[in-house]
Amino acid sequence: MKAGIMKRYGTKGRRPTIHPVATNVPVTTPSTLELTLSERVKELQCLQQIEQIIGANQGTLDDLLQQTVEAIPRAWQHSAHTVARISRGPNVYQTGDLDPCPAIQSSTISANDTIYGCLQVGYTKPFAEAIEGPFQAEERLLLDTIAKRLGSLIAGAIAQEGLIRSLQEKERLFKQLIAVVGGMAEMRDPYTAGHQHSVKELAMAIGVELGLPERQLEGLQLAASVHDIGKIMVPAEILCKPTKLTKHEFDLIKDHAEAGYNILKDVAFPWPIARIVHEHHERMDGSGYPNGLRGEELLLESRVVAVADVVQSMCAHRPYRAGLGSEAALAEISKNRGKLYDTDVVDACLRMFHEKRYVCGC
Repeated sequence: MKAGIMKRYGTKGRRPTIHPVATNVPVTTPSTLELTLSERVKELQCLQQIEQIIGANQGTLDDLLQQTVEAIPRAWQHSAHTVARISRGPNVYQTGDLDPCPAIQSSTISANDTIYGCLQVGYTKPFAEAIEGPFQAEERLLLDTIAKRLGSLIAGAIAQEGLIRSLQEKERLFKQLIAVVGGMAEMRDPYTAGHQHSVKELAMAIGVELGLPERQLEGLQLAASVHDIGKIMVPAEILCKPTKLTKHEFDLIKDHAEAGYNILKDVAFPWPIARIVHEHHERMDGSGYPNGLRGEELLLESRVVAVADVVQSMCAHRPYRAGLGSEAALAEISKNRGKLYDTDVVDACLRMFHEKRYVCGC
């Protein structure tokens, strides 16, 4: 057996030398591979950081572009000598002076066939030639990718600015309409001239005291300024009658909440103005009109206008009686706090008069 084995491997018992097969594939050293992977990681981190900047949306478009340009140099191979610049019309966002750079890459910032500017990256000192000057092919791809993302960002910001301007113009027209409509109601009834304005002022003071956000306060202000718009549907002789109203006449006046709602309901206000007008005579226990709503069924703004309306109405003079004064008005809302009127709204109103010396606009 031993002799056979020796014969198989040669007379001296050694295995023959095996030579590797020659190929044309270059052998990559671990250090080169690690460097390549490191560069790709830097590029991915740059893209991730830019998405975080855009997604956070902290500040103006100018702020976002400056934050973005500051994130770019770290992704390039020679980051310590890299300068980045975003140009958008007369506006320039940069990390340093790009003009003296001996090597510069540029990419157009565009979206939907519209050019918004240019993205540029440069080296502040010469480096060995690579694929594109001293820049790598992957860096060209990264530059173009960032430029495309900036194009989408700028296009979206411009569209958003246009939408905001459109909404602002629409709201300005709505406010003008409210002012005109409110004036029409007061022209019909000289005894309540200024009443809607007084209710608006008190309602706003209560709203601020309650800590309502600005947008909610806007709607409250506009609704309070036209809360009696439905009175244009009530005969003038009833509105100005110097004696006590009959039940039928009072029922006609009560219809003004429904009438006001019908006048405003088809206008696409960005605030629930028609609903507030509709609900300003509703009461927390369901005893109000026109629909007997109660409690949380009522908008908070409606509850504010209800209290402001009662206080200002009792303070003001009427054809059939003299003004009752603020003490009587505050006694009324205090007595019916939590029953007819919202507790928090009443408390805020009382603080306005007792602690902040609010005076009725009678």
